[in-house]
Parts: sequence; C-alpha cells; structure tokens
Amino acid sequence: MLVRRRSLEDLALTVGLPVPVLQHLVDLGYIHPIPELPAAEFAELRLIRRLIDDLGVPSDAVDVILHMRRRMLAMQREIARLRAELAYRRALQPDMNWVDADWYE
Repeated sequence: MLVRRRSLEDLALTVGLPVPVLQHLVDLGYIHPIPELPAAEFAELRLIRRLIDDLGVPSDAVDVILHMRRRMLAMQREIARLRAELAYRRALQPDMNWVDADWYE
C-alpha cells in the first residue's frame, strides 16, 4: 500500500523528522522518494525519530542500526522458513528418526 505525499515538508510534519534527515534517508535508499512512500516505511520513520530524539543516537549511526535491523529481520524470516520446512518434512516422513539438537557455543 502506498501513501501519497506532496512533499518532503509534508512528510516531515507527519513523522516529526527534519527535512534534511528525510532527504538523507532518501539518498541512502532507506526510504522511497516522494510522492510514493510505502505505508510500512512510516513505522521505520518513527523508529528513526525515536533513535535520534529519544535515545540521542547520532544521525550518522542511524543507517548502521537500520542496516543491522534489516539483516536481523531477514535472518528471523529465514529461520522461520527453515523451521516450517523441517516441520513439513517431519510430517511427510513420520517414521524417520529425527534428532532434535540444541547448539551451544
């Protein structure tokens, strides 16, 4: 779902971030350019505002945090996919001796 905005200024008022910060995020590719911004990016913009305003994270570090967050979310999706595949295989072969293991480092 896309949310229509007329300008970065309108978006800045909506999410509470300064226009230069929003432009920097567009330039880095973290958010889509105006006028079409996916609605899911509003949650990320709120997170960015919280990082900068509430937690005092320097704006230079925000891109590192966003990158790490995206990688962790991708890994969580991959783990969920692998667990679903394993459950499917176990259901297809119930007589096979499956070993559950916990890995420790």
